[in-house]
Amino acid sequence: MIRLLLGLPLAGFITVALFMVMRFLVLPGDEGPPEAGDTVTINLARQDRDEDLNTRNRNKPDRPEQQDAPPPPPPMQVDARVDPADLAGNMGMPNFGVDVGNLDAPSDRTAIPLVTVPPIYPDRAASRGVEGWVLVEFDITPTGQAVDPRVIDYDPSTIFNRAAIKAIKKWKFKPKVVNGKPVAQFNKEYMLTFQLEK
Repeated sequence: MIRLLLGLPLAGFITVALFMVMRFLVLPGDEGPPEAGDTVTINLARQDRDEDLNTRNRNKPDRPEQQDAPPPPPPMQVDARVDPADLAGNMGMPNFGVDVGNLDAPSDRTAIPLVTVPPIYPDRAASRGVEGWVLVEFDITPTGQAVDPRVIDYDPSTIFNRAAIKAIKKWKFKPKVVNGKPVAQFNKEYMLTFQLEK
């Protein structure tokens, strides 16, 4: 209650002081009203056009002829299915000792590569003309994911290691089957080679 009794007069004083300061800021100083000679008159009347002007007749240019649109590119045929025989033989994939004859047979088999993403050549290595290889070891889960890739060996330096690890993490496999059930495989090795096109 004491705060309220002390605060009200103080608030009233501050409010009156602010109004006085604002009044001082808004009112003009001792300059007074402007004199008659200082006023500027603006004539808004339309002036007559000068008839002696040289005018230039400009014609609109003709529209260019419509050019035929280029034919659309031929449709790309993308086959989402990957033939494991191609991966194991023609593309330089490791052969995990699998007979790729009938993949749907219920026999025991090892993991088969389905999707292999090639590594991205590092810009730093490409600009320097560096080539090399990385030996990577990884595990394959029962769902076919390549997990926990680790570099075992490399040449000439660690410049390709990160690209190799990123590529292996994107690989997909048809997992190993034991007694009709998919199981994990551990310590699979693969060497990724980095060579510049010549």
